[in-house]
Parts: sequence; C-alpha cells; structure tokens
Amino acid sequence: MLILSITFAHFYTFQNLLAEETRLFWRTIFYVLSIVMLPLTNLLRHIFLRLNQTMPLLANANLEHVIKIRYMLTITISMSMMLIIGCFGATIFYFGDGFKSLHILTGIAALGVFLHRPKLKEYQQILDSFTENEDD
Repeated sequence: MLILSITFAHFYTFQNLLAEETRLFWRTIFYVLSIVMLPLTNLLRHIFLRLNQTMPLLANANLEHVIKIRYMLTITISMSMMLIIGCFGATIFYFGDGFKSLHILTGIAALGVFLHRPKLKEYQQILDSFTENEDD
C-alpha cells in the first residue's frame, strides 16, 4: 500500500492546493501524530503480546488456531496503525505539500512495518506459554 501511494503520487500528480498556513498546520499535526504513533504502536504491540500469553483459552478450543487468530489480530492492529501514518503522507501531498513530506511519512510507515512485522519467535513464545501450562 505504501509503495502504491508513492507510485500513484508520482504518476498522477493532482493536488488540491490549500493556503500555506493551513498546509503548514496540517503538516505539523501529521508529523506530530506520526512521531507519537510509532512508539505507541510498539507499546500496544507489547501489551497485546503479553495478553496473548496470559489470557486463558476456552476449554475445548483448538490451541494453535486460537493462538494464530490472537497473534494475527496483534499484527493487523500494528500494521493498520502504520498504514494510517502512510495515509498521512498521501493526505498532505493531496493538500498541496511536496514529495518530501510524502516520502518522509511513508518512510516512517515503512520503518514501522519493518519493526512490527510478524516474527516467528514471538509466535513461538506465545505457543510455548500455553504448552507449558498444559503440561502442569
């Protein structure tokens, strides 16, 4: 999605120009939100991972299926927040800002996607926490 937004912006450069003061205001808001959302996403991901390890399962639930769904929900929320940051870049570009803001905000989003990608180690830790409980 991030690559598509940059490609689209480079080939179809239509913009709705706003006044410079308004564009500066929105650019500042989007940058601040992006800077705040990156560590907030990390915190939320950490909380969700700990909840995935500690929330009890239903009595007759398929262990691996439930863990996959929980972990994919964690990944989906993390990636959605990074997509929002990428949308900030596309939005400010549409408002008439240059390619620089588009590239910076999509770069921040791409960094977040890289940092919050699915990791086998995290999934395995969740699975191990439940298999240890079953063995007891």
